[in-house]
Amino acid sequence: MKVWQTSGEYIMQILHISDTHLGARKYNLDSREEDIYETFTQLIDYAIKEHVDAIIHTGDLFDTYHPQMSAMKVAIDNLKRIQGKIPFISIAGDHDTPKRRGAIYPQRILAESLNLLVFLTGDEKGYEINKDNIRLRIYGIKHIPTVARETLLKKLSSIKPEGDRNILMLHQGLRSKLPYEGAWQLEEGELPKGFNYYAFGHFHSRSIENLGDGKLGIAGSPEIIRDDEIEAWEKDGKGGYLIDLSKKEIEIQKINTDIRPQKIVTINTKNLDSEINNLMKIFSKCKKKPILHIILEGEAVSKSLLFKKLSILENVTEFYRIAKDNTTYGEEKNVEFPKDSTISQIIMTYLKNSGYTEEESKLILEIINNYDSDDIYTIIKKFAGVE
Repeated sequence: MKVWQTSGEYIMQILHISDTHLGARKYNLDSREEDIYETFTQLIDYAIKEHVDAIIHTGDLFDTYHPQMSAMKVAIDNLKRIQGKIPFISIAGDHDTPKRRGAIYPQRILAESLNLLVFLTGDEKGYEINKDNIRLRIYGIKHIPTVARETLLKKLSSIKPEGDRNILMLHQGLRSKLPYEGAWQLEEGELPKGFNYYAFGHFHSRSIENLGDGKLGIAGSPEIIRDDEIEAWEKDGKGGYLIDLSKKEIEIQKINTDIRPQKIVTINTKNLDSEINNLMKIFSKCKKKPILHIILEGEAVSKSLLFKKLSILENVTEFYRIAKDNTTYGEEKNVEFPKDSTISQIIMTYLKNSGYTEEESKLILEIINNYDSDDIYTIIKKFAGVE
């Protein structure tokens, strides 16, 4: 068991962070990859500024178990800033757990080859920090999949809180939060008793709740990784938790990261121009260009017209996408085709009844008729309005 000796005022503070997913690259944007790196740097900045006694990271430090060099460099550069000053204690999550036999956890390289962090797997007796009159013991277990649930329970039953203060680090699905077959590995009642703080990763929206005489803290991801995190971010922010263990009754404070805003917005095609102009006014004032997830409502309009109208958003957003298309074609009605209609006439009639203009319908028909022609690329560009 490793022991870290420190001294100072009678205060002990730990920064709990998780699910940083270094190397994640949403929408194939350089800027989104850089956003992920920036939030990790912000957290290390905070730890240095506040002179915390340790940083605990509860899994998914990297987005994969074989991170690209840029992600590894960001981790190394930041961990070097606290090397020998602030211990960085980490467990593996499901993302950075190797998926093939013989592969190495990236945390092992940082721990064993570079001495930049402490990597707990559940096979150790924990990590100890001694400060003045407080002996803090930190225990951690790497992510264990559902199929090996019995192994996880066995490891948990062998852990006994032996410090004046005790923390247990886990990256597992809890049944109370993920009540789906195969999604959870633990029930809260199966957690060992006697810990002051149960530090969880895996969940991307943060929360604190009472558990016995202690607290169960989910630090969440410090950046928005998926759009289903936006609602929780708007309510609770993103970042981590500062845990004050100076007293038996621990105190917890939110630490917020400054991230690129993301919004889910609804546009009704009936008021397409005015609603787009309104979005332009709102998001032109953002310090960081936002990412918009658009829900379309109303009656369907031609895609070429829609994309032309939306393209102006490129001036005020980093990225936008149609997340959901709820448009309809109005009342369903039977389309009557002239007797003895040709295939081309049937297609034209159907397209015009579906909301396409005469010109658009002709171009679509031309694409169909010339799918194997050398001119097909030119026709498609004309239809898309890029020629």
